[in-house]
Amino acid sequence: MKKTTALLLIAAPFVFNACKKSKDSDSNPPIYELPYNTEGVTANKAFMETEGREFVKKIDDLSSNPAIDALENFNMLEAPEVDITVNAIKKLGVGSQEIAAINSALSIITTTSVTEKKSYQLSKAFGIYKFNQTTREWDLTASNDKLEFHFPATQNGTTNNTVLTITYKNSGKSWVFNRTHYDYVENPETGNYEIVEVTTEETYELPAELSARMTINSSEVMNLSSNFSYHDDKLPQLVNVSLSLGAYTAKLETKNDNKLASFKFSFAKGTETLMALETNSNFNSLSYDKLVNSEDDEELDLFLSANTTFAVGNVTMGGQIDYKAMHNELKTVRDREPAYPDYDTYYGNLKYPNYEDYNSQQEYQAAVDEYWEKVNLANNLYEAAFKKYMSDNEKYEKEYYTLLANLLNKHGAAVVVNTKTKKKIAAINFVLKDNERPYGET
Repeated sequence: MKKTTALLLIAAPFVFNACKKSKDSDSNPPIYELPYNTEGVTANKAFMETEGREFVKKIDDLSSNPAIDALENFNMLEAPEVDITVNAIKKLGVGSQEIAAINSALSIITTTSVTEKKSYQLSKAFGIYKFNQTTREWDLTASNDKLEFHFPATQNGTTNNTVLTITYKNSGKSWVFNRTHYDYVENPETGNYEIVEVTTEETYELPAELSARMTINSSEVMNLSSNFSYHDDKLPQLVNVSLSLGAYTAKLETKNDNKLASFKFSFAKGTETLMALETNSNFNSLSYDKLVNSEDDEELDLFLSANTTFAVGNVTMGGQIDYKAMHNELKTVRDREPAYPDYDTYYGNLKYPNYEDYNSQQEYQAAVDEYWEKVNLANNLYEAAFKKYMSDNEKYEKEYYTLLANLLNKHGAAVVVNTKTKKKIAAINFVLKDNERPYGET
């Protein structure tokens, strides 16, 4: 149901992406129960600004990391689009948001094995590509065990002093995806194009291990390693990814035991963790079949609760939601949602008279007049039904969203905490607000 889907979409950003109180609640007391900071908005704002500036100082040299520079040049040289993994690594060298790019790249590597509708058979793309300074093209030689790129580390470089090597190990498992689409196909007998249903079965190789290593002048500047395991239905069970860029390291871990799905991301410089994100989502029973073949409400009924914490420096943001409790309490109201007037109920039996069915012009005209009388009656009935629907729906929406706001406050929480003082800087509280729409309803 649309209401339920909308609810989850509201709740997801509310908890910063992902339950009741989580492991982060093991502190004493939990972050949601900490007292409020009483120093005032000005002091809290100054604290947030200081933490932000300190964070920026610590990552100031990331943008000039030799691996990032080399990957930026790799993109400028229009490297061959041979595989999603290569495209994920290329994201590291795109744009100015380096940390966001790192998180994006690692996330792609963890999900493409089961969600990308592309062939994931890296072994078929094995080969050694060397950038040709004269032709400005990539020369390819065969390889049975790796995908490798040789190119200049900088835009004005004249030698291929950078080597990016990607290796891959197949898990022995594959994922079969059946896709149906419609296409225009020419009928050779008539010459006309007809709509034809086309069904394809695509098989995707699932990786067990994937690694990437970059050297500049034979010195390692980047190293990525990852390993994967799967349940029998091919849903990921465990994924670990680790990336190093000089002094910086990023790690990502996802686990799924069909009851708890968790995600961890950390970003560090040396021994200091600069950023940490952890999300946990609880399900009553998770499987590929249930995710793919369930209706909206059935799919959301799988979801029980979730929590997230996100820490940067001495600032921690936390969110949690007991979705099952909220979902069950909302059902009592949601089941009373008024139905939109059905067009066919009022107009489905109306058919304009066919002249050939009548013996005279007079009989035909009488049928036409009767038809328009029925149309006018249908219009009046439909308009009355629509007005009633709008009135009923406005009352329903007010009741629904009033309850939703109350339940978000009752079964969820979102806070920002100063971990130095162990006090809350801010918290979210949901309230209902009437808003005038363009057509006059509220």
